Amino acid sequence: MAEWKQGLCNFCGDFEVCLCGCCCDCCLVYRNADNLGKSGCLYCLLGCIMPCIPSLLLRSEARERWGIEGSTFGDVCASFFCKPFVDCQTAVEIKERGANN
Repeated sequence: MAEWKQGLCNFCGDFEVCLCGCCCDCCLVYRNADNLGKSGCLYCLLGCIMPCIPSLLLRSEARERWGIEGSTFGDVCASFFCKPFVDCQTAVEIKERGANN
């Protein structure tokens, strides 16, 4: 099993992603969804109703796509308690591994 390229608490490892996540989290969720082949608009709308659900779904998708170790329970906990960090971690993963890999 692979590991995350960036730890959850190292959310500022990529300054561009960190800045986007801090200033406009909705834009980062949209970009993550779009890069994973999902509807960015739908994920942003879902985020308006339940903010941690898009982060949970996108983190789970990235983890499954690249065979990253972890569990659904871990994804739920991280998305609920550390949503901005999860969004940044997912964005870095997509950026470094490539959305189509």
